Amino acid sequence: MEASYQKDLSHLTWDEVFARQLLRASLVEGWMEALHLQLGACVLDIGAGPGYVSLVLADRVGPDGLVYAVDRSADALAYLARLQHERRVSQIKRIVADATTLDSDELRPDSALVAMVLHHADDPMGILTNVARLLPTGAPAVVGEFHPEGPCEKGPPRAERVSPEQVQAWSVAAGFAVLAYCRQTQEHFMFTLQRC
Repeated sequence: MEASYQKDLSHLTWDEVFARQLLRASLVEGWMEALHLQLGACVLDIGAGPGYVSLVLADRVGPDGLVYAVDRSADALAYLARLQHERRVSQIKRIVADATTLDSDELRPDSALVAMVLHHADDPMGILTNVARLLPTGAPAVVGEFHPEGPCEKGPPRAERVSPEQVQAWSVAAGFAVLAYCRQTQEHFMFTLQRC
């Protein structure tokens, strides 16, 4: 736990945030499996930040797929743009937007990932409600978060974490059915959801 923790991550550089995303690399395969991500899929990555997970998702969906990397920070997505250029990854569309109000007729996602985002948000329920609105009926979504009963050695302090019970309640109220719950590590949990 960090004494200087800031909900908006202003206490970190984007290099540091990317390094933190990389530390959670072992979680990403579980998220992708729960989403049934295949070549050619179109997936929303909500709260993409500097983009480690977006790059992994892009590899999974391949050149005919698309990752919508959504973040409210233009600087974070500029960091991702640089990585895309360096790695020659074209199947990521960066979108600077608030996930609670994201509204675009151009978006055609068939799944959504909301990973390690809700504890940063001022309106987590609003994010889930809008993601549900953007997905077609029957589409899968995954929500990953830090467990408040974890050791809190990495990630937000206990007081900033969101309980699985709260995430489940928000998800159901937003228009999702809960298909599965998993404690990925002592620090992390995930829900597999389906758009009703």
